[in-house]
Amino acid sequence: MPTFVSRQQLDIAAWDACVLESPQRIVYGYSWYLDAVLPAPDWCWMGLVVYDERGKYRAVMPVPLRRKQVFGIRHQWVVHQPFFCQFLSVFSLDTTIDPTLFLLVVQQRFRYGSSLSLNVSKPLSSEVRTLTTHVLDLSVGYDTVFSQYSSDRRLNLRRAEAANWTVSDSSDLNPLLDLFRLNHADAIRGGVADWAYTIFAGLGDELFRRGFGILRYATRDGRVEAGALFVREGNRIIYLFNAASETGRKKNARTLLIDQVIRDYAGQKFVFDFESPEKPSIAGFYESFGSAREPFYSFRWNRLTAFERVLIRLSRLVTSKKGNTDA
Repeated sequence: MPTFVSRQQLDIAAWDACVLESPQRIVYGYSWYLDAVLPAPDWCWMGLVVYDERGKYRAVMPVPLRRKQVFGIRHQWVVHQPFFCQFLSVFSLDTTIDPTLFLLVVQQRFRYGSSLSLNVSKPLSSEVRTLTTHVLDLSVGYDTVFSQYSSDRRLNLRRAEAANWTVSDSSDLNPLLDLFRLNHADAIRGGVADWAYTIFAGLGDELFRRGFGILRYATRDGRVEAGALFVREGNRIIYLFNAASETGRKKNARTLLIDQVIRDYAGQKFVFDFESPEKPSIAGFYESFGSAREPFYSFRWNRLTAFERVLIRLSRLVTSKKGNTDA
């Protein structure tokens, strides 16, 4: 039976080793990554652990938590998928471990789960949505990967190559964040809170410190017009974050940035993960590189009392009206 263990009581070395050695290995599961995307005081995480007969970690699953606020007062912890963390999993070398049991234990402990995304075998539950990311197998070599590009993607790549872009590596996230604020943030419903930028900056610093971050910018006429942050860990390269100006979009800078990383690692045992959002136009863009869909699952549940639900709805209404007044 999985056992809840607080972050403070976890054996972090054993946790990270369990993630590292498992076939489910992905960067989102490491303790340091979870610490970065779930900072105190409004976020935290716990571990679900299955022990072997020697008391060693046999299987682990992170449980991400966010403090629910009602009328600005911190109320209770709820299960909530953090930003910059596409999905989690049950990490284990033991193929007999049933992920469903982990989910049941989480739902018994926490009465409200606003979102929990897991890369597990398809669950037998009606309270689940199937989501997809898009992936490319780079081990087949660049020529084979390129042959799967759509005709439009090849044309736009040629246009990008003719646009006199200068591509450079960096560890400075500020130009990328500036591009996002100026060109994308206003299009996001509800806007982007300052704390989200703070979390991203802290995560970026941790990725660079550990040698997992690849940050590239496309510059033209002395101006940074597009940027992308990739994460390379294990056998996976994740297209974690990107932004572009109008010039960058029109002149296909992001196509060039993606293609160059694909070129750099093609022929090696890497999977390129586009980390797809639920937006058909973006999914279509990623599919134009010849990527295949890879499913994962998002869970949501609500066992709050009627009174608690009314309080939360009222709090949301007050927050919404305040936002409209401030605008």
